Formats: sequence, structure tokens, C-alpha cells
Amino acid sequence: MSTTRHLPTLNEVAVVREFISAHEHQSLLDWAGEQFSEGHLIPNSFGKHRFFKRYEEGDAEVPDLFWHVRRRAVSMFSVTDYQDEPGFKCFLGCNTEGGTVQRHTDPSPPDKHHVRMNIMLSKPLSGGCPIIDGTEIDVAERDLWCFFPTAMPHESTPVVGKRRRFVVSIGILVPKAIAA
Repeated sequence: MSTTRHLPTLNEVAVVREFISAHEHQSLLDWAGEQFSEGHLIPNSFGKHRFFKRYEEGDAEVPDLFWHVRRRAVSMFSVTDYQDEPGFKCFLGCNTEGGTVQRHTDPSPPDKHHVRMNIMLSKPLSGGCPIIDGTEIDVAERDLWCFFPTAMPHESTPVVGKRRRFVVSIGILVPKAIAA
């Protein structure tokens, strides 16, 4: 399993290979597929072929494993002083063929930094790669990438083919002093 580390700096991306086990991966991927096929994910207004749903602890349709993985991701980066990111929260994102995340930055309160820890559950055969601050990031299924979306513009390459891109996205706010 992965070792403890610290948050990346404001202009870095940390990638943790095989953050989730093969068993965790399959369980979360099955759940994500069910969420999509049962219509629980809603269209994302920022682009065609994009779907998502935000979750909060206690949501009945979310497996305990989701929250276990979330807690493990936060603790892996030695973060103890944080709060849940209130706008985007934790979410499951799905891009289907042609879907792409547009280039953007995410907001945060003036005294906080927004941290995102994303886990690639399903990667299309082509496309679907995160691009952060103009650099394509090499991630595979089961990998986690962590960065400051307020400080670094981010986007993704378009999904090519029928295989969906599923990403679990974990959002927290940390005091600006932590990332200084």
C-alpha cells in the first residue's frame, strides 16, 4: 500500500500509482456503472457527454468503501486541518464518447485552498487524460492524482470510443498556510 506523504506545492501534481486495490477498484467500478445505468448521474451543464453526482457522507446510495477510500486519500497526504469542499464536494464524474472537461480553475474561499484528489476508475482506450496547467498527466486506472485546482487550470482530453471515463473526485479545503 502507499506511504504517507505531504500535499504537493501549489504548482505541482502528485500521482499515486495503484492507490486503490484491484478489489476496491472492481467494487467502485461496479457501483459507478450502476449509478450511470440507473440514471443517478445528471448531465453536466459545462459540456455534452458529461455526467456527475455529488455525494455527502450518509448518502444511502454510496457504499462505505467510497468513504473509506476518501478518508485514506486525505490521511495519505498528512492532512489533518481541513473541511469538506462545500461546492463540488466529493463526486463521481463520467464522460462518455466525445466528453471532455473544459479548461477551468475552481473557486475557494479567500483564506483556504481547494485540494482535489481524483481516482481514475475507468479510462477509455483513448483520451480521457487529465491535463493540468497545460501538461497531460499520465494516470492509469486505480491511480490517484492530487493538485490545487484553484491555482492550476485543468481539463481533460476528449474520450474516444465507447469505454466510459469514470473518476471519483474528492474535494477538501485547507488553510492557505498549509500550502504556503
